[in-house]
Order: sequence, then structure tokens, then C-alpha cells
Amino acid sequence: MRKYALTGLIATAINYGLYLLLVDRFLPPVPATVVAYSSSVVLNFFLQRYFVFELRRSLRSAFLLSMVVSIGGLLLDAAIVYGLHFFPLLGDREWGIKLVATGVVFFYNYYGKRRVFEGE
Repeated sequence: MRKYALTGLIATAINYGLYLLLVDRFLPPVPATVVAYSSSVVLNFFLQRYFVFELRRSLRSAFLLSMVVSIGGLLLDAAIVYGLHFFPLLGDREWGIKLVATGVVFFYNYYGKRRVFEGE
């Protein structure tokens, strides 16, 4: 799980940086989440392919299944971001909101992607 966490950290940095830039200057929170998350997902697939998981199916199949898992993660991420904007303690604290969403989605993605790549 250490290599997964490291590649996830890189993808998360891209996700956070892009999200914070977009939400600060260009887009509302949910569309910013969609763009930032999607960008980090593609990067993360290739990092996981080469450094984390043993590929036990075709690359095409793994990519498509990985995108299905990632769409689930995106929906979960967006729902958490949306919902936490109504939570009085977090309100407009984007870092805190994104941190909670990332923590939940991290475990969802790990187990989903491990299944995609290794069938476990």
C-alpha cells in the first residue's frame, strides 16, 4: 500500500492544486472538482500501472474498468464536496472539505483499483 499511497499523493497534489486554482478563479466547487479529479485520475492510472499493481488483464480492459471505478470515486468526491459546503463547521473552508473527500475516496479507490488490476 506504500507505493499506492505515494502515487496517490502525486495525483492528489495535482487534484488539489488544480481544484484550488479553478475554484479560486474560474469555476464553482463541483465543476472544479470534476475537472481536477478527472485530470488526476488519468495520471494516477499510469502511475499505478507502472509502479503499484501487477496487471493481470489487458491494458485496455484495465483502463476501462479503472475509469469506471474512478467515475464512482468522482461521484463520491463531488457528493462529499457538495454536502460539506452545507456543514456549518466547514462552510467555505475548501482545504478541509477537500481533505475529508480525499480521505474517503482514497480507500474506495484503493480497493476498487486493486480489484481492477489484480483481480483481488
